Amino acid sequence: MHIADVLSPATAIGTGLAASAGVAVALRRVRQSDGERLVPLMGVMSAGVFAAQMVNFPVLPGTSGHLMGAALATVVLGPWAAMLAMTVVVIAQCLLFYDGGLTALGANILNMAIAGCLSAHLVNTLVRQLIAGPAGRVAGAVGAAWSSVVMSAAMCSVELAASGIAPLSLVFAAMTAIHSLIGVGEAWITGTVVAFLLKVRPEMLYASEMRLGVRQLRPLVAGAIAAALLVAFCLSPLASAAPDGLEAVAARLGFEQAEVAPPAVPMPDYRMPGLGNAWLATSLAGIAGVMSVFGLAWLVGRGAAKARPQDKQGQGEEILGLGS
Repeated sequence: MHIADVLSPATAIGTGLAASAGVAVALRRVRQSDGERLVPLMGVMSAGVFAAQMVNFPVLPGTSGHLMGAALATVVLGPWAAMLAMTVVVIAQCLLFYDGGLTALGANILNMAIAGCLSAHLVNTLVRQLIAGPAGRVAGAVGAAWSSVVMSAAMCSVELAASGIAPLSLVFAAMTAIHSLIGVGEAWITGTVVAFLLKVRPEMLYASEMRLGVRQLRPLVAGAIAAALLVAFCLSPLASAAPDGLEAVAARLGFEQAEVAPPAVPMPDYRMPGLGNAWLATSLAGIAGVMSVFGLAWLVGRGAAKARPQDKQGQGEEILGLGS
């Protein structure tokens, strides 16, 4: 659902300002929370979402979809840290792979990171108020996943219409229809992961009464990064080559030619340059992306944690074993 460089200047500037405001609020809220505890989890979640987004799955003949990850990040990190983790993913995808245009970076952050996580949090909270216990957590995650994808698609269609790319009535109907189907896959993946975490690592979930200890944290981070690297190396080359939801809608409505020529990026189209083997080129690009977003998310989390008041900072570092 990454918009390319097709938005009008007014829409690009407006969405960029809105995204900047949302990220600023998220940074402030993470600073006010137990930010130190979230630092490694933000890195792991960013890496996992990036790897999962490389694996497109077929939805309809000629159309594919992939995990967006906003709901899963929200269920694990909470809405504010999830916004930062998703922002890191979107920025890395743009600057390293040109997945999403530079002028549309604000719109893509607004749609997938800000609106995606916020809508996921609202739906998840509502469902958990209606359904108690583990069943409510899984049901909340499922509902949050589906709604986050549809919400992001709806916002994307409004931005395209505001830029004069396509009539709102056509692009809104097409985008929400196809992403309602993609959202089913997102909901299934998210619900499955949350159900698994409830059994083996319930303390990873946001608002859990349990806390991660030092001995749990290090193997958890190592194992999660290893899993993300495995997905990037082994599964990303097997991803469906069919156009994703937005690309399929663009082809159907005839605005796929509006995109400008892509700029030079390190790994265009998720391939490591200079390699003749397509599998290896994709796998190595995926590994580079996983490590890049992990490191960047870790740095963002550390920056937010260090900006907290000193009296809370020491307490958080003691929990993670990061103090001297």
